[in-house]
Amino acid sequence: MATQAAQLCQDKKLDEAFLTIQKALEDPLENQKSYTWYVHGFVCKEIYKTREAHLRQSAWRMEAIHAFEKAESIEPSTDANGTAALRYLMNTLYNDAVLSSNDFTLNNEFKSDSLFAQYKAVASRLNLLAERELRENETQFLKSKAQHYFELWNNQSDSDYGNTMAIQYYSKALELAPEDCVAVYNIGVAYYDQAVAQATTEGLLLSEMTRVQIAHNYFVKASSICPEDPMIQSALKLTSAHSSQKINEPRNKLLLRKK
Repeated sequence: MATQAAQLCQDKKLDEAFLTIQKALEDPLENQKSYTWYVHGFVCKEIYKTREAHLRQSAWRMEAIHAFEKAESIEPSTDANGTAALRYLMNTLYNDAVLSSNDFTLNNEFKSDSLFAQYKAVASRLNLLAERELRENETQFLKSKAQHYFELWNNQSDSDYGNTMAIQYYSKALELAPEDCVAVYNIGVAYYDQAVAQATTEGLLLSEMTRVQIAHNYFVKASSICPEDPMIQSALKLTSAHSSQKINEPRNKLLLRKK
C-alpha cells in the first residue's frame, strides 16, 4: 500500500494518496516500516506545499516533519530526497518565523517565537544545520523581532513596552553574537530615543539622562566594533556632548540600523 500511495502522490492525487497511506499505517506490520513513514511524510509535505504553504501554522507541515522523524527513528536513511524534504520543511518554519517577527501585533507577539522554536528543534534533533549557521539564524531572528518591537513603540509610544522588548531581544541577540555591531548600536538607539520621548519641554530629567548615558556606553562599544560607521560616529558625538545637566533644546530621535 505504501508503494501505491507513493505513486498516487507522484501523480498529484493527494487525497487518494493520503487515504491509502493511512490504511498502510493502520496495518501493524506496515506501521513498523521506515518506508511507510517516509511516504506518509512525502504525502503530507505535498499537501502542505500545494494547499497550506501560505499558512504559518499548518498541521500538515508538522505532520510531515513528524513522519520523517519517525521514519528516521526506525531506520536512518541515506535517501537524499528525504533529507531535501526535511530541509524544505525546516526552512519554511524559519521563513515563517522571520515573517511573523516582522508583522506581529501585541495580541499575537509570541507566535513567531513558537515558530522559531519549532524550527530550532527540528534542526537540532536531525542535525540539519551546523551550529554556527543555527546561531546566525537565531541572531537574525532576534534582531528582526527587536526591530519590529521598536517600530511598534515608535508608532504607539504611550507605553514603554515595545521599547523595553526591543532592548530585551537585541540583548538576546548579543548573547549569541557579542560583536554584532547592529544589535549593540540599536540598543543604544532604543535607550536614547526612550529618553527623548519622555523629555519634558524643559529638557531631560535625571532619569532620562541616565538612559542617555547608557546609550552612550553602547555607542562607544559599537564604535569599537565598527569604527568607520558614520551613523555610529554621529550618535557617539551626540551623546558625548551631553553631561549630567539637562538638555535644554529639543532633540530628534535616532534611527535604527537595519543592516
